Amino acid sequence: MPVKNHYYLIPLSHLRTLLLGVSASLLTLPSAQAVERLETINVTATRTARTADETLASVTVITRKDIDRQQALTLPQVLSGLPGITFSSNGGIGKTTSLFLRGVNSNQLLVLIDGIRVGSASLGATAWEHLPVTQIERIEIVRGPQSHIYGSDAIGGVIQIFTRDGSAAKGFRLDGEIGYGTHDTSDGNLGISGGNGSTNYSLRVAGLKSNGFDSTQGNDPDDDGYRQASMSGNIKHHFENGLTFQLSGVRSAGNTEYDGFLADSDYDADFLQQSYVGKLSYALTPWWDLSVNAGESRDRSENYVDGRSDSIFETRRPQASWQNDFSIGDNGLLTAGIDFLRDKVGGTSSYSRTSRDNTGVFAQYLGDFGNNNLSIGLRYDDNESFGSHTTGSLAWGYAVLDSLRLIASYGTAFKAPTFNDLYYEDPFGSNGNPDLDPETSRSYELALEGTPEWGTWSLRLYRTDIDDLIQWTEIAPWVWQPQNIASARIDGLEVSASTVLSGWRLTAGLTLLNPVDSDTDKLLPSRNKQTFRLDVDRRFGATGLGATWRAYSHSYNDPENQTRIPGYGLVDLRLEHYFSPVWGIRGQVKNLFDKDYQTRAGYHEAGTELFLSVFYQSQ
Repeated sequence: MPVKNHYYLIPLSHLRTLLLGVSASLLTLPSAQAVERLETINVTATRTARTADETLASVTVITRKDIDRQQALTLPQVLSGLPGITFSSNGGIGKTTSLFLRGVNSNQLLVLIDGIRVGSASLGATAWEHLPVTQIERIEIVRGPQSHIYGSDAIGGVIQIFTRDGSAAKGFRLDGEIGYGTHDTSDGNLGISGGNGSTNYSLRVAGLKSNGFDSTQGNDPDDDGYRQASMSGNIKHHFENGLTFQLSGVRSAGNTEYDGFLADSDYDADFLQQSYVGKLSYALTPWWDLSVNAGESRDRSENYVDGRSDSIFETRRPQASWQNDFSIGDNGLLTAGIDFLRDKVGGTSSYSRTSRDNTGVFAQYLGDFGNNNLSIGLRYDDNESFGSHTTGSLAWGYAVLDSLRLIASYGTAFKAPTFNDLYYEDPFGSNGNPDLDPETSRSYELALEGTPEWGTWSLRLYRTDIDDLIQWTEIAPWVWQPQNIASARIDGLEVSASTVLSGWRLTAGLTLLNPVDSDTDKLLPSRNKQTFRLDVDRRFGATGLGATWRAYSHSYNDPENQTRIPGYGLVDLRLEHYFSPVWGIRGQVKNLFDKDYQTRAGYHEAGTELFLSVFYQSQ
């Protein structure tokens, strides 16, 4: 008999006993090998460089080595199944994709590239399907509310992407890779990088093309192809006086084919994703570090029907920030600064306003007191659209043992209404609502983290309440307008662990989630209540072997929970072999057992796919 998931209703006394019992078992796990740990630096969780032991938020860092090891062709392939993360998409490579972090809506997640806010200001979402994975150096995932240092959108957390740089290169380095696989998919990239101690640089070009497959069921039965060309550049120089200057940028452009409303018509879209930023940092005194950055992101798409332009959507977001980091004593850090953002929209849609400004002032204190860690943050945002909004955060960590830490936190966050919500003008009367308030949230979290000799583990229990959710409602026959009328409650438990067993590196993550509409108690659309991911890898000299297993419970395609999307499991295999110190091959099999599944009702996902590539990395 199936058992319903009521873990979020466990009495606190029972929960405390359960967590202590599990942590005691994990601390004494006998069969795993001792793991040599390197301190991973994260800058997104606090806007300053901190190690995992100093960060109180739930953080995952994915490096370039991790991406190469997984042999991912797209960013969703890298992230899918990690604790708290699920995707839904309209088919294969390059099709519309939504990411859900800890169960919040896809537009309640902040996405940064090199510190620059990206995404569409009209829709409020990020085109994950068009972000080029070959141009990524590292990814930092921070779960939980982060509006106290970033402002709008960071209800579920922040995902920051750092583009390729030359920090690891000494002298001159050339590297490249080219591959081919199922659906006539080809992928290639070529890059140069270098450094001499004071200057580092990187320049890379890449291309991805696929004939794809038929994305939808029973509509326009043809293959839906995709092509993407991307490039990135990064240069960083340290001056003798201590000043550091960095300039970076990334651009991705191409075309994606998709199935539209009419079965006998062809639909496709040209897209552009672009961001660039310049940064200056300087240590004014031994206790005062100053940093300034300015840049712009751009999101553009032009849709075609039978070769004729049908609609254009464009967002430009010039932005700048000024940040000060003050050391207080031996164990304290005060960060304070100002952020400025201007959202500008254009295209064929009609808006009563096409730009708005937001200025945010923030302060955060981080302190260590014996076995205690403390984080306090506060931010005030002034927005032209809805006035002002204040958010805050408080987190406390306590080292129960040298290898065991207890963390408790509380934070508030908000999501600004989009241009569609506020200013959209429809000739038939379905207009935006300029009187909308921001969506707001309150989040509570309790966590245990362990760092025994055999590896790492964590248990995180959280609750997020979201109010004033914006929902388009019918106010008259065939006339729609957005209103602040909905609310949601999301309860979750995340368990993760990593270790080495008999030479095999194992990383596992389990998420149990209950994301419901507070008024109807129905599951929020496209959310899986249970997800699990296991990565297993090992090297045998010049050869590396690995596998990933992802498992997802069922979800629903609609708020009324009438259209059920069955759960599924996927197994991927990969192999890497070096013929010499500079030449090698990579091969992968995705969806090994040819599982027939969907993440969004009516849209196919790929069956078994093969891909083989050859790579070169100069020493």
